[in-house]
Amino acid sequence: MSPKRILKAKIGELLLERNLISQKQLDKALEEQKEKGGYISQHLISLGYVSEINIAECLASQYGFAYLPLERYEVSPEILKIMPFKLINIYSLLPLEKSGNSLEVVMADPLNEGVIDMLRQVTGCEIEVFISTYSEIRKEINKYFPEEMRNANKGEIDAGGLVKGEMLKSFIQVKGYGDGKEKRRYKRKEVDLEMLYFLQDKSCKARIKNISYGGLMFISELFIPVEKNIYTNIVCKILLQDVTISAVVQVIRVEKLSETPPKYSIAGFFNFITDEDRLRLTILLQ
Repeated sequence: MSPKRILKAKIGELLLERNLISQKQLDKALEEQKEKGGYISQHLISLGYVSEINIAECLASQYGFAYLPLERYEVSPEILKIMPFKLINIYSLLPLEKSGNSLEVVMADPLNEGVIDMLRQVTGCEIEVFISTYSEIRKEINKYFPEEMRNANKGEIDAGGLVKGEMLKSFIQVKGYGDGKEKRRYKRKEVDLEMLYFLQDKSCKARIKNISYGGLMFISELFIPVEKNIYTNIVCKILLQDVTISAVVQVIRVEKLSETPPKYSIAGFFNFITDEDRLRLTILLQ
């Protein structure tokens, strides 16, 4: 099914309409989301109000996505190579079949237009979306990519052979040096660039204030939740004069700058970027 959808209602409202949850339960889940961040569906499930199947069937019914049970579905090795494992793992999705220039993909979050745009760019295909539950997709990813998952669980990332710990250090100010200066692994470039990023079914504008080969820092009016051992990945589009750089950024630090209007300083490292866009980034940093 085509991923382009008019978002008529939020998932909480859809579940209310179908009498799957009560208003009191939705209010409780919204309180949890406000406190901890994340998706409202995650909190509804963790509180025991609905199941993953309820969420998947609700989205399928509202937006016309076909629900696909994956237990008896086999994906060929050739299809699995169409997109990088890192994107598959970060966004919990799987390529299924390819016909001409059309690629079928199953996702747990089919409304994330930023991810779908990234898949178009990486694969060069039009994306046809199917929906399944997060648990089903994770089970299949572990089945098809056992070695990659073992490496991923060790905290390895493939961008430039860097590890998360080193990237984190590149964004945290180190105090106590005699000269009072920050020491960073990657040289930063001060910039003022427009950026779009996609979070929780929203397209958000931001301004990049500094950028390096490893990551970036930007200013946004939207809070992005960051919790211990829970990583938020966002698809970003850096808008240059004549080109656009697309990347997946893993958020590692959020600082509030002002109350009214709300403004946040947000830093993250590049969790995925294509070779072509990596070259564009290199040119930008010269």
